[in-house]
Amino acid sequence: MPMRFGLVGLGQHGRNAVAPAFYHPEAGDTKLTAVCDVNSAALAAFERPVAARFPDHRTMLAEAEIDALYVAAGMDRHFRIVTDAIAAGKHVVVEKPMAATLDECRHMTEAAKAAGLVLAVNFESRYSEENEVLRRWIDAGHFGRIEALHFANLWDGHKSFGPIRERRARLMELAGALDCGIHKLDQARFLVGGTWSKVDAVGAWMGEDFTPPTHIGIIGMLDVGVMVTLNASLSWAAHIEPRPMVNTLEIGGTEGVALCRSSLDFRTMAMDLYSRTLCEHVDLDSHGHTSHIVLLLRDFVAAVNGQPDAAQRLPTGEDGYWAQLATEKANQAARASRPG
Repeated sequence: MPMRFGLVGLGQHGRNAVAPAFYHPEAGDTKLTAVCDVNSAALAAFERPVAARFPDHRTMLAEAEIDALYVAAGMDRHFRIVTDAIAAGKHVVVEKPMAATLDECRHMTEAAKAAGLVLAVNFESRYSEENEVLRRWIDAGHFGRIEALHFANLWDGHKSFGPIRERRARLMELAGALDCGIHKLDQARFLVGGTWSKVDAVGAWMGEDFTPPTHIGIIGMLDVGVMVTLNASLSWAAHIEPRPMVNTLEIGGTEGVALCRSSLDFRTMAMDLYSRTLCEHVDLDSHGHTSHIVLLLRDFVAAVNGQPDAAQRLPTGEDGYWAQLATEKANQAARASRPG
């Protein structure tokens, strides 16, 4: 019997990336049974087949025949929806960032653990082919001892003008550049393990006045001895019509290095890997949000069913907690050093 899901949040991401994953031919044992949104127009406009629609998540939890909840509502609503779902005995997948504060992340994780439920966070980039290649090299020892990871994520998914400028403003005020850059903070730990022992940052606001910086430079340290730098932005090219984007990763190890570069439209990635024992060039095509969410959902179902292999990639509440810790420390450091 497929795992029955309810989906809360039919905004741009929930409608266009998450919902299609449940209808994907490779979705596996999942079924979208109910959807929920406080916006009646979004609820009415949802065109995919579903058994029930609800304007309130508590009503859905009480009345819908579901086993798990996917939360794609705004980040500031995650805590209440997730804790209500756990109290109702439902397993949960929640979008990143996991919650608005570190305390909320901790409470959500502890509540799920106490209830014996699976809580996963949608760090979907774990399922990219880039990571498959990198993990293969890491497992084979080609890099030797990895000591440095350098990321750039200058994303242009939203403009400061146009039809979704208000959505961008909400995301900016909650997490700034790290609404998307948080994926890289998780990727660092996914590749090399460990937890954050140091996080420092400076920021730029690119003429805007949000609380967190819209453009941030982070330097951090994982307790496994790996330095991490991240330049992240949601204001890169946000005020102009063209849409150039930057997505890069460099890995420095004692016996090998990697250079990974996306095209300016994010459609392709070129990977060059060099070591004492092997040199390799890999070209990849981007498969988009939905295909990665499909893979995450399959691991989620496997984890709920007690299959240990799912834990190798599935991002948990603990992963969400550590990503939020780095996000909070970075944004706090950047605000403290803001000129004027």
